[in-house]
Amino acid sequence: MLEFQRNTDTVSEVKSGKKKALILQNKYIGDVLTSSVIAENLKQIDPETEVHVFCYKPAVSVLENNPFIDQIISFEEKQLKKISVLNQYANQIKQENYDIVLDPYAKLQSRFIILKSGAKKRISYDKPFFKHIYTDVVEKSTIPSSETSCTAIDNRVSLTSPLMSEKIHLALHPKIYLTENEIQEGKEIFENANLDFSRKTLMIGILGSSEDKSWPIDYMIKLISHIQKYYDFNILFNYIPNQQSTVDKILTGLDSTEKIYAEVMGKSVREFLKILYHCDAFIGNEGGAVNMAKAMDIPTFSIYSPHKFPADWGCFEDGFHHVSVHFQDLDKKTVDHSSVKKLFRQTQKHYKKLNYPYVRTETDKFLQNNFGEVNLPAEFQQELPKISALLITYNEERNIQKFLDEAWYADEIIIVDSESTDRTAEIAKKHPKVTFITRKFDNFTSQKNFAIDQARNEWVTFFDADERIPKALIFEMIDEITKNEADAFFVYRRFYFMEKYIKRSGWQNDKAIRLFKKSSNRYGEGRLVHELIDSKGKVKFLENKLDHYSYYSVEEYDRKLTQYSILRAKELFSKKLRPNVFHFWVKPWFRFVHHYILRMGVLDGGEGYIISKLHAHHVFKRYLFLSKMWETENEKKKK
Repeated sequence: MLEFQRNTDTVSEVKSGKKKALILQNKYIGDVLTSSVIAENLKQIDPETEVHVFCYKPAVSVLENNPFIDQIISFEEKQLKKISVLNQYANQIKQENYDIVLDPYAKLQSRFIILKSGAKKRISYDKPFFKHIYTDVVEKSTIPSSETSCTAIDNRVSLTSPLMSEKIHLALHPKIYLTENEIQEGKEIFENANLDFSRKTLMIGILGSSEDKSWPIDYMIKLISHIQKYYDFNILFNYIPNQQSTVDKILTGLDSTEKIYAEVMGKSVREFLKILYHCDAFIGNEGGAVNMAKAMDIPTFSIYSPHKFPADWGCFEDGFHHVSVHFQDLDKKTVDHSSVKKLFRQTQKHYKKLNYPYVRTETDKFLQNNFGEVNLPAEFQQELPKISALLITYNEERNIQKFLDEAWYADEIIIVDSESTDRTAEIAKKHPKVTFITRKFDNFTSQKNFAIDQARNEWVTFFDADERIPKALIFEMIDEITKNEADAFFVYRRFYFMEKYIKRSGWQNDKAIRLFKKSSNRYGEGRLVHELIDSKGKVKFLENKLDHYSYYSVEEYDRKLTQYSILRAKELFSKKLRPNVFHFWVKPWFRFVHHYILRMGVLDGGEGYIISKLHAHHVFKRYLFLSKMWETENEKKKK
């Protein structure tokens, strides 16, 4: 039978006639904790709604005392796999007469339950074949928002959108609620183990929940030894009891167990939380423990398994307080050409690519950013070449922080702003490496050449604010600068439109020079838009691609193309071109055919059609603007 547990005594009984909502999340701790933000948002939409959560018994601990959850319905995982038991659970849920059922799990079991629930509102994701069992479906996002940095929260929160009559300030941070007694009990555990309270305490997740989620133990032994030797922390281990034999191997592999308190281990999830509350940081394999640490606002350093990705689960990662490493940081090409199943099958091979020196270097950065610098031997010091990161901006508050986070490789950051009216300047000026210059915009070429003139280093990068720069590309750039075998480098770009990766539609071979020497490269004069580098040296291609998240809506794309059309019209006007019927009719139709047929935009679905149509329309607008320029010129001559 289902177990119904009233979550907290502080929640009053729900009055007759008030709505009841059920959140189905029959997965593990990280998923259940993340889905708890749905409950908080349901209460914001209607404080009178009674909110229940349906989850596995082991996950109940992360929901206890949550003031936004009135009742927790728990069950044994193995039971739910039996059809007869699943049907029994579904019937009992039907008897509860829920008004709203939300399904972030969106798998066969939850679909069966939601179908039988009889709820007036049944909400989940827009997936083929199953969408018709729901009254409302929402599109799953594949691009993390700047607020959360992960789709796990974005997609769960989006499930409440069909219930909103007006926009609200959404709750995005999952939280864990400990009582004062539990906090004191955690402190007593530390005291009984004789921890040194003059030190900070570091929790290390030495193993994941399974082998395919555990960084190789020989690497982990080296990392623990490094932290022991150069940092002054109390060190605790996080693992599950059936992993004790592996833990013993790790302990045996260490030169000493100094500062390690292996006996301090939670015998239950709730006891683990009491201990974690008093820790100052968490380092280790990504999983439920990392999510719990984030929910308690504890700094985290996550080591991802090859088939899991920060874009999905790297919530609130900011390169400082919350940081992660993934083998794609060093080998993005393999990830780009592999399915998740293939990555899973080759887990151990790819884990080896996430090598110890790289993880140790990133761990040192994380620890020193959060707890102050320490003196490391010279061989551990990372020396980067001197690089100037250049950027031109206009109203880029959505993108600017990401750009600044990814420009860690730069010795200086030069931003030339075209009189932004949003928070671009406010955000940028807070960064210690930024030189922020306001310059009235005339055209892209002169704006970029002006930025080049401000750089004090020979090597410069010139990315756009809406481009995301993978670590693998950054490391490749650093390597090429060190080798010094070329003067400029093209980078291929993956183009995203309305959060969809556009593989064709004319974007399949999109590339631009993004790394070059200042002395032998400059943007060519004469082009006011789609400016190109005029290189006087050797040009090569980099292997790693960057992601171009250019436009999130049709309106945004239309505005940008209009700007390009005006600038292109000015170019043609300076060349004395007079538009005719060919320009107004033939060229737009050819542009549509070029994008949609010749460049296979038809295979990009509706987005491919929109892109092709917009480009054709803006070829027409280009010559319309040009025609108006000639009309204005002719009127001036008459005067």
